[in-house]
Amino acid sequence: MKKAFSMMEVIIAISILSFVMVTLLQIKSENIFLVTKSEEASKNSEYILASMNLDFPNDRNENLFLDRVFSFENDDLRKEFKDKKIKIKDEELETTSIDNEYMKLNIITFSTTYSLDDTNSSKKIYSFKIEL
Repeated sequence: MKKAFSMMEVIIAISILSFVMVTLLQIKSENIFLVTKSEEASKNSEYILASMNLDFPNDRNENLFLDRVFSFENDDLRKEFKDKKIKIKDEELETTSIDNEYMKLNIITFSTTYSLDDTNSSKKIYSFKIEL
């Protein structure tokens, strides 16, 4: 009786190992893709957060260029901010009035949308104005 592996056993073992290696490489490439997309979304969110102005909304419909808002001595940062355009849109959503015998109260709800141009990244901020 021989104590060695047959040729068929070796071929089957190599094919199983090849299949496992290809599967692991595919999983690795998919994970790298997900990580890069996550980093890109995080960076876009940071651009939007850097442009946020928490002043009271006053019906703005404007484009904001980050290189004009921030000035850097570092050329790499200046190049990175140069092509970033953020669209700002203010909108009055609703006005609610509460009247009773003691006072009159108006609550105005505003929405401000910040969106980074050429991406799907956007943030929506809600604010309220209370008038007595």
